[in-house]
Amino acid sequence: MTLLQQTILYRVAHNYGGDDWQIILGAALSIQSFTLIPIWGMSQGLQPAVGTNFGAKQYARVKQITKFFAFGATVLCMIFYIPIQLAPQTVLSWFIKEPGIVNQGVSNFRILFSTYILLGFMLMVITMMQAMGKASKASILVMLRQIVLFIPLVIFLPKIGGLGVAGVFVGPPLTDLVVVVLTAIMLVSEFRNMTQLTVQGK
Repeated sequence: MTLLQQTILYRVAHNYGGDDWQIILGAALSIQSFTLIPIWGMSQGLQPAVGTNFGAKQYARVKQITKFFAFGATVLCMIFYIPIQLAPQTVLSWFIKEPGIVNQGVSNFRILFSTYILLGFMLMVITMMQAMGKASKASILVMLRQIVLFIPLVIFLPKIGGLGVAGVFVGPPLTDLVVVVLTAIMLVSEFRNMTQLTVQGK
């Protein structure tokens, strides 16, 4: 899914902006991949903690652990989010040596990372779903983010309102915003279910 996602991103960016925008996009995606490494690490720690406690019917503990990890992941996201939003030119210049290309990409780089601060929460909830055996719900969220919402938005947004190449950078955060809302709804639903199971003693 990632291969398909990035192939389309690069192709649309080239169609609307040429080689320079492929360079900018490549740098932005590299930065995103790097900053997500510690978040994925946190998710690996969350999965056995949730799985063990859910299996032991310690539902209150599952909720407590999930909240703690979601908060921690959000704080971790802020560590990367704040410098990128405050000094995007500096961050981009670590990956791109041509100042003209860096200056060209600053605004859209900011847009691409505008919802990054929400990704920690999203990934922790998806991991919680997997750990609880709710793989179908986790898969729905992943498919929406990787393919179902993402690809149509990246393809069609550049054609709307003269967005052009900017639409390529608007598509991913818009996708994440929709998926985060759905993630929050699913989390509230799962927490309510666990509360009911606790009351029923199941």
